Amino acid sequence: MQKAKNFGEISSKNIKIGDIVAWSRWDSLTSDWKEHLGVVLEVKNTILSNRMVCVTLVMPLKNPKIPLELFTFSLKLVSSVEEKEV
Repeated sequence: MQKAKNFGEISSKNIKIGDIVAWSRWDSLTSDWKEHLGVVLEVKNTILSNRMVCVTLVMPLKNPKIPLELFTFSLKLVSSVEEKEV
């Protein structure tokens, strides 16, 4: 029997530390989805509700600048980091 991939692990293949990502949250005041942008600090697997899931630590670009743990599959890649040799 093959080991199943962690929830959101496939999405994490495209996301690297330093990438700019977007996610949406429901704003109950305006009754609309509000898009946010942030920089990826860490991508990790963790256990939530007895299941291994892939989460990403993101630093929002706007205030409050408090790191957020978000499900990796809910993130959209906006800009990818390019590795350059010096």
